[in-house]
Amino acid sequence: MTAASSADTASIPLAPPDPSLPAPAHEHAWETRSRHRTADGTLLYVRCVACGAQRVDLHAAGAAAPTALSRALGAGPTSLQPDAVSRP
Repeated sequence: MTAASSADTASIPLAPPDPSLPAPAHEHAWETRSRHRTADGTLLYVRCVACGAQRVDLHAAGAAAPTALSRALGAGPTSLQPDAVSRP
């Protein structure tokens, strides 16, 4: 932990996504790993609990739901269709 973190806010180490691998094609179950307030709204760094793909979403002030700012990046080989790309 760093001086700025506590047991409740400590970072969870994750392997970086491999941008050369597309995310497997399936219905992602996004879990928020980190969130940060900005002038445009709240940035959400999300990760799929099933395949490990990651992306960045923006939940704009007053919006009903967040929108994807990036495409999903794959986490590595899986038994799912590795040649398909998941797009928001």
